[in-house]
Amino acid sequence: MEALIREGKRTLLSLIHSAQARVDAYRVNALLENYDPSVVENIPPKKVKSICFLLTRMVRFVGGQTSVLRLGTELSKQGYHVYYAVYKSQSKEEMEYVAKCNLPGVQGTFLTAASFRKFNEKKCPDVVVATGWDTVSHIKKLGSYKMYYVQDYEPYFYTFGEMFLMAKKTYEQGLHMVSFGAWNKQMIEHECKPISPIDIVDFPYERAEYPLKERDFGSYSDKKEIVIAVYLKYYGKRLPCVVQYMIEKVSKMLKEDGIKLTAKYYGEAKTFKVRGGENIGMLNKQELRSLYEEADFGLVASMTNICTVPYEMLATGLPLIEFSEGTFEYFFPKNCATLVEMSADDLYHKLKNVISTPEVLREQQENAQEYLNTLSWEKTGKQFGEILECL
Repeated sequence: MEALIREGKRTLLSLIHSAQARVDAYRVNALLENYDPSVVENIPPKKVKSICFLLTRMVRFVGGQTSVLRLGTELSKQGYHVYYAVYKSQSKEEMEYVAKCNLPGVQGTFLTAASFRKFNEKKCPDVVVATGWDTVSHIKKLGSYKMYYVQDYEPYFYTFGEMFLMAKKTYEQGLHMVSFGAWNKQMIEHECKPISPIDIVDFPYERAEYPLKERDFGSYSDKKEIVIAVYLKYYGKRLPCVVQYMIEKVSKMLKEDGIKLTAKYYGEAKTFKVRGGENIGMLNKQELRSLYEEADFGLVASMTNICTVPYEMLATGLPLIEFSEGTFEYFFPKNCATLVEMSADDLYHKLKNVISTPEVLREQQENAQEYLNTLSWEKTGKQFGEILECL
């Protein structure tokens, strides 16, 4: 009987591997159709007047795409003719609708995949910018000066294997890279063999969209319910399993202290099943503001390059919990958030500590606000513009 059970498990595992192999083969083969590992010859233009950002496809509520739209809009304000193009099939009407959902007031011209393919060696923008590793091979076909807006170290999006190595190789192909914050540059220089410049622009946020709310941290020690806004994504770099496990365990620990922990997960569609709390789905800016104002704490797992979520939480005055194993401290000064290890016990004890010491939360808020006041998309756009002027 034991042998039969073991054989049944092996058969099931084989079926799972077979199904996963078909999925992986479909994804990798589709990428290989356009993948080009060659090194480019990058000749700077005499003057930059036009710039085109290439995306895979416009998608709502994607922070990385919104940052491209914000950057492009700031460059448009500086007088550059800005294009946003996709290489996968999508109508111009849908592109514009999605872009305006992500960034009302976006400036620039939208190009479908068919329109983008009409560019050639002679008729093309002065600068064309890859916005993700899968877009790199597509821009290499043009005569434009080729840049790479690096928003994350993308090999870490995958387990070690084919796509990990394909993504890693794109940092070694001669494109002029601009890193969104210093961490990407450090990773590329440490893990890869770049042969081209890597400039850095500050990681900002849009302060006008997330005003500061005054909070009574002194009342936290008397609360019988603690509401925590948890940014949750499917991707492993966001620790989806670890985070839910920790929240579930800490909720039980706090219950023994007479405190109810209400976890409100967001970032995935409402169909995404969660443990230890409620999934309230993918939120627009107004819904995010309401959540941050309602919550007592925010929790984000920034394990690779940071995203705008910690900035937005801190901007509203929401005390932030981040992971000490992550990249938060690459972007923020000391003591702007409560850093925890991947341990339910550590989260429990540190949460109990800051609840009972409001002066710690006040100091974190002051430090965060002081740093946030130095950042803006206008400043980051000017930094990018200065890089273009120096080509």
